[in-house]
Amino acid sequence: MEVKVTSTTILPSPTSHRSDIPLTIFDRFAANIHISVIYAFTPPTPSNADLITALSKTLVHFPTLTANLSTDSHGRPCVSVGGPNEDGGALVVEATVLSKLEDHLPLTPSPDFRLLHPDAENPKNLLQVQLNRFQCGGLVIGLTSHHRVADGRSMCAFTIAWGKILRGVPIDPLPFYDQPWLKPRDPPLVQFDHWGSEFIPLTPQPNEFIITRTDVDPSEITNLLLHFSPEFIMKLKAQTNKLSTDKHTTFETLLGYLWRKMTIARQLDDEECTTLSVSVNGRRRLQPTVPPEFFGNLVLNAYPKAKAKALIEGGAATAAGIVREGLRFIGEDYFRSFIDFGEVFGDRDLVPCFEKDGNVLSPKIEVDGWLGLGFDEVNFGGGGKLCAFLPTWVPLEGLLIFSPSLSQVGGVDVFVSLLEKHAATMREISHSLD
Repeated sequence: MEVKVTSTTILPSPTSHRSDIPLTIFDRFAANIHISVIYAFTPPTPSNADLITALSKTLVHFPTLTANLSTDSHGRPCVSVGGPNEDGGALVVEATVLSKLEDHLPLTPSPDFRLLHPDAENPKNLLQVQLNRFQCGGLVIGLTSHHRVADGRSMCAFTIAWGKILRGVPIDPLPFYDQPWLKPRDPPLVQFDHWGSEFIPLTPQPNEFIITRTDVDPSEITNLLLHFSPEFIMKLKAQTNKLSTDKHTTFETLLGYLWRKMTIARQLDDEECTTLSVSVNGRRRLQPTVPPEFFGNLVLNAYPKAKAKALIEGGAATAAGIVREGLRFIGEDYFRSFIDFGEVFGDRDLVPCFEKDGNVLSPKIEVDGWLGLGFDEVNFGGGGKLCAFLPTWVPLEGLLIFSPSLSQVGGVDVFVSLLEKHAATMREISHSLD
């Protein structure tokens, strides 16, 4: 894929007054990285000028995306919005691709994806957008955003709002930033141990918190995109629920199934403990529920775990049950405890546990569920249609991302990142119902 950048511009912050907004405890737990995704649209598509004009109007309602990460006058980590800010604003890159979009469909993970969005390794801007125009008029939008400003649910709302502005449709409801649900209890009640789960202990005891970091050359890691049709999922759920007293969701069923398959592909020792790190959206966990239009971070992780042999021999029903139990553990009381933890320890130098990981997570698996977030509802008008939505190329072993399939038959697409030496086995066994 040959991509040529034709222009670069910075859309300024929509406000001239500087405002420092302290990071919440959920922001500080979010990964300190940019997340890149790719949207592909068949022609006809809106012009770049119309897309950029609509983006500028949309950022009026999402000003934190034009901010930069900083510290306030009290030394607290924050986002600085507006005012004189050389690292603020949103980066917009226009590029042409010297081929037709149809030549690359269906899109499957490729290192070439990194050409379709601005550099995510050392970016200055919290939001970066690249408009890639193909010879046929097709369009791929590479969108990169910093995770400490917004989680997946929020970025989905932003992208949908951008499409609405472009089509002349009002944003209703508008995003909001008030956080009354983050008010700690009086006195704070930290019911769970968040040291070692969310954050590295400030003064770990000998042998209390040990992470064995594993790194390989990124060329040894590959990405797969597995498609599971509605028919396959129906058969898998029937098989799983037949052997279980609980009726498992599609996500629980498919995650348990793939957990076992990845464990087999990785060839883990029988007694090795494998752990999932599954993102859990707190909007529905807290009571009263947090409106979906809240913009920011409100995600924690659940950590289902099992020994490799027991997981494999237990079958899909056992795996789905372990997943469900782990997800249910992260309920409202856990979120409230985490909020109170932030009240007690928020002035300390907090480092998320996962920041000590290398680029090989095995025997752990990081899991993100994009089902139900609405990414497949993004619509920029023009007459074309969204034909692909997936992450960029990710050189991180042990990642699973679930998203709704845009194929004609529907179903679920799962992005998988593994060592190349394990990926061949994963391809072979990924759809074997045994």
